[in-house]
Amino acid sequence: MRRVSISVISAVAMLVAQMPPGFAQDAASIPTRPVALNPAQDVTPNPAIVAAFKAFPKGGDQLSKRIEEMIVADPKLAPDLAKYVQTAPDLNKDQKQAALRGLAAALNRLGINAAELPVYTKEAPPPVAPVYGEAPPVLPLLALGAAVAGICVVACVPSSNNVFLPVSP
Repeated sequence: MRRVSISVISAVAMLVAQMPPGFAQDAASIPTRPVALNPAQDVTPNPAIVAAFKAFPKGGDQLSKRIEEMIVADPKLAPDLAKYVQTAPDLNKDQKQAALRGLAAALNRLGINAAELPVYTKEAPPPVAPVYGEAPPVLPLLALGAAVAGICVVACVPSSNNVFLPVSP
């Protein structure tokens, strides 16, 4: 019986020692944000963009060149082109690749580099949770309670020498 209590206490102590300091609570939890898994469906594309894709149904370099010229001439068409490529169900893979190559070439010609643009955020980042280098102060109390429970189990188990005799009325 003593071996069982010692093994139970050892197992509990090992499990408690492996718990991370912020177990069951995370002070730096990131709030949930809606994620756009599906592209927007309410896009009305520019007629020039639709005409370019209809003129070149197989994609290729000619479509890339036409899209490049359109974006260089009017850079405000770039978001509409990106939305149309995402949402148009009738575009094939070659057309989408040609559109992306043309958009990239136009942005290069315009001198737009994504790495140089500032990153805007809506809110400040959440505070970072403190990292504890040592065990939480409650851990010794839990270990002491487990030891007392083990001693109680060993001491409270009746031995086979004591015979219980019921008293009849």
